Amino acid sequence: MMNKRFSDGAIIVFLFNPIVSILLACGNLMNKLNGVAFILFYAIFGFAHSFADIRSDAFRKMVGFSEFPSYLTLDRIWQDYIGGINSDIFQDVLFLVCRLFTDDARVPLCVVGLIGGTFIYLTLRKVLTYIGCAIDRYVYIILILFVILFNPVIIGGIRNFTAMAMFAYFAFQFLLERKNMALIGVFLCCLVHFSFILNITAILIARFFLFKKPLPILWWAAIVACVSSIFINPDIWQGIFGWLSISSYNEEIGARASSYSSDETAAAFGQSLTVYLQRIGDTFIKILYLVILFYFKKEWHRAEVSSSDNRVCSYMLFFLTFGYMMSSFSIVGARYLMFGQFLLYFLLLRLYMYQQRTLPRVGQFIVYLPIANVINIAWTLVNSWFLLDHRFFYVPIPFLYCN
Repeated sequence: MMNKRFSDGAIIVFLFNPIVSILLACGNLMNKLNGVAFILFYAIFGFAHSFADIRSDAFRKMVGFSEFPSYLTLDRIWQDYIGGINSDIFQDVLFLVCRLFTDDARVPLCVVGLIGGTFIYLTLRKVLTYIGCAIDRYVYIILILFVILFNPVIIGGIRNFTAMAMFAYFAFQFLLERKNMALIGVFLCCLVHFSFILNITAILIARFFLFKKPLPILWWAAIVACVSSIFINPDIWQGIFGWLSISSYNEEIGARASSYSSDETAAAFGQSLTVYLQRIGDTFIKILYLVILFYFKKEWHRAEVSSSDNRVCSYMLFFLTFGYMMSSFSIVGARYLMFGQFLLYFLLLRLYMYQQRTLPRVGQFIVYLPIANVINIAWTLVNSWFLLDHRFFYVPIPFLYCN
């Protein structure tokens, strides 16, 4: 078990090294000062972008921020959204507000880190409240993997990172805490990133049409989707979009959907070494997930799980199925898998806490997760090095940007 007094120094350590600070903070996130250090890590990560890598999302956002039209107003942004010219409004509103105060493109990324980090922290506090146990090495492993799942590297994408963090928080409230008002927050995610409109349908199906216990069809659906995600290619999606005639309903969304599923997009991603390595890493993770799913399917009836755990399991199977179906939709579909992975981690913690006698292998699976995620962890570290001002890693925060 991690020493709480040692962990609770995270906010002080943050001034000297944000990376060490977040590692300490995860040892006791119920401490609010540790929560502040956790959130500030994401904020300073956003502000530390160097924009040296012209291939990155952050570089493109920097260019967009520097060229942001001065004539745009909130009313014009909203009218363009209502008129279908823009598919969402968060990024434009963010740029508009930030340009009132600064021309530094690091500022909007800092704001994105602050917003996303806050939602991630609030979500993880809910997770810790529900598992109701002290932080030992198994819980700590999962918390660090949650940080990798809500990867700070994708702060540079602005919309996707913010929408992912928001969706996890509001979906947790809507599905697990049964708070209907949280559905408003889920809808707001679509104003941040248009693609999350699919999550609205998914979350409504999960809440109102899934059974309280995981049915055999859900187990097999998740297993088959996980295996088939390796083989389904964008050509299939291209045919589906053509059959649905998406463009006739919304030209912008139709164009984006066709672009994401096109052969050109697939080829472009296929030429990326980063994407290639990620796919290898994802294969390792899929293999472990399949082992976990088969184990749960075989042993679930022996466990004395609560009704809430049965419900979480049903949600997990549904969102893994949904996520793996969408992950074949070029690389961008991986964003839909995040919530299914989140629920899997959460369920592992619940079972580790309350079902160690009936499901003894759960602890082993938790230990294997970092091994399966080794490429994703390495990808995070390497990309952080290329994306950020190197002083972020070794210069105390007060002196980080002194010229």
